[in-house]
Amino acid sequence: MSPEPAPPEPARYAIAGVEPSSVRRPATREEVAGILRDAARDGLTVVPWGGGVSLARGRAPRRYGLALDLTALDRVVEYSPEDMTVTAECGVTLGALREALAAHGQETALEGARAERATLGGLLAANASGPRRLRFGAPRDRILGAHFALADGTLARSGGRVVKNVAGYAIHRLLCGSRGGLGVLLEVSLKLAPAPARRVALLFGTGARALGDATRWAALPRLEPALLTIVGQGLAGTLPVASPTDPFTVIVGLEDDEPRVDQQISALERLLGEPDARLEDDSATALWQALADLEDRDGARLTFTSPANTPAALAPLIERPGVSAGALFHAAAGRLHIFPGATAARDLIEPLATGGFRLIEAVAGDGDPAGVASLGPLIAPQAAVLDLRARIRAALDPAGVMAYGPRWQRDDLPEGAPRACRT
Repeated sequence: MSPEPAPPEPARYAIAGVEPSSVRRPATREEVAGILRDAARDGLTVVPWGGGVSLARGRAPRRYGLALDLTALDRVVEYSPEDMTVTAECGVTLGALREALAAHGQETALEGARAERATLGGLLAANASGPRRLRFGAPRDRILGAHFALADGTLARSGGRVVKNVAGYAIHRLLCGSRGGLGVLLEVSLKLAPAPARRVALLFGTGARALGDATRWAALPRLEPALLTIVGQGLAGTLPVASPTDPFTVIVGLEDDEPRVDQQISALERLLGEPDARLEDDSATALWQALADLEDRDGARLTFTSPANTPAALAPLIERPGVSAGALFHAAAGRLHIFPGATAARDLIEPLATGGFRLIEAVAGDGDPAGVASLGPLIAPQAAVLDLRARIRAALDPAGVMAYGPRWQRDDLPEGAPRACRT
């Protein structure tokens, strides 16, 4: 007989350096339910765990009793290419799911860092998305239904497996973005998208002055690119193709049938001239993933959202120290990530606010030389949002079993948070 596998090491499941007291790795949804019932009975707090892509760098929970490793629940349960839907357990990795769909010329339209180990459930729990967010929407826009476990071990479901069967309260969408704070996603059904006939990435190196020229970029959104991303030189060096000298690289991604892509390329070359590099099909797909991976790089990170959708939106920042080195702007989706390094993070807030950018996440790195942790109160929701979250959590998890959740709860607010958030 083969020896029993060694139990998982709690150190693998540390969050911000805090380890769980124990780890369980169930193989069925019934086992998940039993573990949650036992945890509720014993007063243990639980954190659902997938690939650990974002959890390891998250905030530490106040109490961390049990890491619930869901990676053994990794089956593709039902795949219906003709209906363009798939049902899969939430421990399956994005990479494995993509491979299963590619044989039929379809894709999930979900994007996340580290696809080789990021799980479907983890991506949905974070409601994470990458550079093509405008084209495909957030993960909660793709989910049709789910099986999930509540904190007391109750197994439940909402929605359906195909579009016509989706009815009732959309609890499955509520769980997207809850970061495991409302329940445990076990199995989900997703709408799929056809893989495009052609993918092309055009890369343009550009200087600070050209980047801030609003006229130069104004027509880009009308061409409806699949992605439009600006990468600072310090980050661009990790990409397959980048300019070694220009402070910024502008990446325009195109996905469509052959005639439409040819039309878009011609229009872009009239607007911007000959690109410095061009990637096609599989190479372009690899670049999309490389851009998503950049969001998970080590160190402090600030994430902003904005209605601005062209490279010129970065004009208030281009002369700031360190910005060209650490900026990743998915302009089509209005999502900006800055890795400030040692640059004082607070110094970036005012010029970005003037340009219409709103801070939505602040992740501190080792030692936090940029002072990112002090920015937390700036993103705390208003009192009405906190009260709504509290009511939902009280209804779904009255015993407080689930240890994690959205960044701000009412009892998470530090001293110095805006008064509106504390009343």
